[in-house]
Amino acid sequence: MIDFLDSPLRILLFVLILIALVIVHELGHLLVAKWTGMRAERFSVFFGRPIWSVTRGETEYAVGWIPLGGYVKITGMVRGEDVPPEAEHRAYYNQATWKKLATIFAGPAVNILLAFVLFCMVFWIGFPSASATNSVAQVPETDSPAAVIGLTEGDEIVAVQGQPTPDFEEVRDALQARPGEVTSITYVTESGEEVTRTVRLRDDGTLGFRPDIELGPTQRAGPIEGVVEGSDRTAFVITETGKVIGSAFVDSEARSQVNSVVGIGAFSTQISGVAQWIQFAALLSLALGIFNLIPILPLDGGHILFALVEAVRRKPISRAVFERVSIVGFAVIMVIFFVALSNDVSLISDLRNGTGP
Repeated sequence: MIDFLDSPLRILLFVLILIALVIVHELGHLLVAKWTGMRAERFSVFFGRPIWSVTRGETEYAVGWIPLGGYVKITGMVRGEDVPPEAEHRAYYNQATWKKLATIFAGPAVNILLAFVLFCMVFWIGFPSASATNSVAQVPETDSPAAVIGLTEGDEIVAVQGQPTPDFEEVRDALQARPGEVTSITYVTESGEEVTRTVRLRDDGTLGFRPDIELGPTQRAGPIEGVVEGSDRTAFVITETGKVIGSAFVDSEARSQVNSVVGIGAFSTQISGVAQWIQFAALLSLALGIFNLIPILPLDGGHILFALVEAVRRKPISRAVFERVSIVGFAVIMVIFFVALSNDVSLISDLRNGTGP
């Protein structure tokens, strides 16, 4: 069983955050669809046959039995569906292009806006300053170089290859400068004994221990500064995520950075404190919004692309073409899903074993 599942409260909080973000996303679609005059038949959290539903006005609000995502069913959005004559003028395919784009983009846009607000909150609440130290917090692997030379919790590394290392950065830099090489490590045990041992470093220049973290005072931003920092953080994450997604189709290293909900959930083991949970929710909200903007069906980005193509062609795309493109898009999503699951295995293994020099 993976680590983050060992805490029921963490699971519950992660699931609640995910459900809330899905609801917010779909509410964006629903509210703008109604605002532009479209007919929204169903608002569903999760997929499949409803296990609970209630109808308010013309819209059914439901909870499906397959706990994955959610959707808003807008009349006329599925090609070839039967539309009642009285609803024909409100069908999706009869709307102006700007209304289609606004309705589809609303879901990702709400996720991005929410992430911005959450990032601002993070800077207003503040994080304790944190820095890694030379002290060893954990040596998780019994066959690691750290374990071979006898490093244990509480030991402090004071020199690498005879050169003093007064802080963690110097320990890390000294090790990474000698990847795969036989290196002498000097450390002081909790009892005060100084020990020097020689060992071959890993190929990435690490020993395989997790450093102790020292927390400092909480640093908070003011109202305006928090907004500026929140904007910068949002823009940075969007840019970097976009680069990873774009490169993932051609670069194996970028593909290794793609994770599914399971892998993202595993990061909750590293979270402590309200500010970190808020930041986690912000990152998850951005991931949901950006992923949905990939221009393939059945994602929102695919519907946006089709709306633009139809506007240029000045006529609707046929049902046959729509279905073929949807099948290809679904296949691409499944490939992404399986690549992400594969990466999750490595990620969860790293989180369990610890990372560090």
